[in-house]
Amino acid sequence: MGLGAVLIWSLALAWGAFAQAEDVVKIYGDGTHNAFTDLTCWKGAYYVCFRHGTAHGSLDGEIRIMRSADMAAWEPCATLDTFGDDRDPHFTADDERLYVYFGTWDIVHGKGAALPDRGSVRSHFASTQDGKQWTRAQGVYEPGWWLWRVRRHEGLFYSVAYTAVRPVPSARESRLLRSTDGLNWTLVSTVTRDDMAGEADLWFPPEGGITLLTRTNGDAMLYRSNAAMQEWQGHSTGVPVHSPAHVEWNGRRFIAGRDYHKGNSRTKVWELKQDGLAEIATLPSGGDNAYPGLIVDPRAASENVPVLLLTWYSQHERKAESKNESSIYACRLRVQP
Repeated sequence: MGLGAVLIWSLALAWGAFAQAEDVVKIYGDGTHNAFTDLTCWKGAYYVCFRHGTAHGSLDGEIRIMRSADMAAWEPCATLDTFGDDRDPHFTADDERLYVYFGTWDIVHGKGAALPDRGSVRSHFASTQDGKQWTRAQGVYEPGWWLWRVRRHEGLFYSVAYTAVRPVPSARESRLLRSTDGLNWTLVSTVTRDDMAGEADLWFPPEGGITLLTRTNGDAMLYRSNAAMQEWQGHSTGVPVHSPAHVEWNGRRFIAGRDYHKGNSRTKVWELKQDGLAEIATLPSGGDNAYPGLIVDPRAASENVPVLLLTWYSQHERKAESKNESSIYACRLRVQP
């Protein structure tokens, strides 16, 4: 299924005891590896971004961006390609511009007859004022650091960046960075050098400081800073969460990501309860999957329960002869009281 072809699977399918998935839609699939999504609503339109490549670990990744008025019919609006392996795009926005940040693995030549391989990540971003014309990608911060997800707060940009080089080091550092313009970044503090912490999302609780949820080599960790964002305390959630995405609704906080157990992974949604995660939904998914986008549905502002919009990728519908095939999906998730 290519651009412009949309398959609405079903309405009001129950995938969990505490949430109901509606309007499950296959956004894009062309037999290749389409993965690593994000979702936003900006200036009245929905935008999804994802990596398009031959395989999960191929060196030919490019960033594709699509737009929709209704979360059902989608049209392409940009392709970003730095000629490295571009992957894991994420949106952030202000009143004037929509930004997409992504990581690019550079390609290094092997010795002798060895094949090319990965060297280090350089984070990049591009932006638009109208959703159609996008700037050229620009590198940000330092090579070897991945600005995983960028959030804005009180006019400033924030991101948790982590060490991203090959060969993989025995320890990895996560840093809190801040920027006034989205291009020039400065170090605020070191969050952790433990547990190979990496992919992280962050938010700004009303009491001040920052809270973040990060993937580790075990269960996901919550880190909370002091008001100055200099000191951090960590707590295990007891649940492995890859590629976490966070959203808040009326003081309730929801996390989407990949739950991974001994090779069996599913795209799931949890509600954050103090330092733990309570599972509320499992989305149709299997094989190589997750890396979700997650927002509150702006059409449901009058609802008295949270209604969330999600995108993710999955291989649960791939053809048996196509081991690399993965497609992009979306749904509306109504959380029960």
